[in-house]
Amino acid sequence: MLSVSYVCSFLKHEFENETYRKYLWEEFIRENVANYCIYTKDTNEFIGYCGIKNLTREIPELAIELLSKYRKYGYGFQALSLLMDQFSEITGEHVFRSRVEVDNYASQALRRKLGAVPNGMSEFLLHGEEIIKYQNENQHLIDDNIRKLAADFGVEPIEILGHVLEYKIEWK
Repeated sequence: MLSVSYVCSFLKHEFENETYRKYLWEEFIRENVANYCIYTKDTNEFIGYCGIKNLTREIPELAIELLSKYRKYGYGFQALSLLMDQFSEITGEHVFRSRVEVDNYASQALRRKLGAVPNGMSEFLLHGEEIIKYQNENQHLIDDNIRKLAADFGVEPIEILGHVLEYKIEWK
């Protein structure tokens, strides 16, 4: 699973740090987490994982990472649909949250395909003054995509920079 996280990460340099790799691995296997490997049906190749980050949260948060050559073939949609179907059947819970990076348009499209709606923004790696500094230094990143996202989330375009987008999914 760490290999998939590496491929999907925008912080590849962090994987040089053994403490960071250990932290990620412990996040995968800790108590109250449910992660499932995803394999192709025809060749049984490992292509990624999906899961729920913390089973004890009031609103469960979905996670998914796929190797890049398997993206855009519907695997993510199938995997998350099955996960939410099974989780809902077992627990009766039908509301999920999902966080996505601002520049990960493919993941945002997957969330929308699952019926997700914008549900705010959250901090991830940057906090407080770090976010303000990042926003001021990166205003040049504001383009039409960022403007549309900001409008969808009901914020000014600069406010979206440095945050992670939160989506809410009400499943069947």
